[in-house]
Amino acid sequence: MKKILVVDDEDDLRTMVVKALREEGFETIETDNGSSALTLAKNHQPDLIISDVIMDSGSGFMLQELLRNDSQTADIPIILMSGHAKHVGAWESDPEVGYLAKPFGVLELLSAVAKKLSPKPRT
Repeated sequence: MKKILVVDDEDDLRTMVVKALREEGFETIETDNGSSALTLAKNHQPDLIISDVIMDSGSGFMLQELLRNDSQTADIPIILMSGHAKHVGAWESDPEVGYLAKPFGVLELLSAVAKKLSPKPRT
């Protein structure tokens, strides 16, 4: 069973994402801030992290940078969520990062998750 860490300070959105993932058979861990997300990522080694970009306590961009700079978490793929179009291109240089534009539906979420969790082709 794949484990996914969901990070968002909007309770309703986080609950919707967690519910959708659990209904698809994923194990989930959740938190409402980027600060605790790094600790959870180190302790639980999720297969994927889905994080909001703008949060009161630590941004998704900050979390992405901290994850990439730590050998324990550097290879965990990330999907960043944002309702601000200006954030779309901010992580294009990192192939491990996906993007979900808010608002999104369950099918968009599951598609993004499947894409990030699918085996990478050998080069």
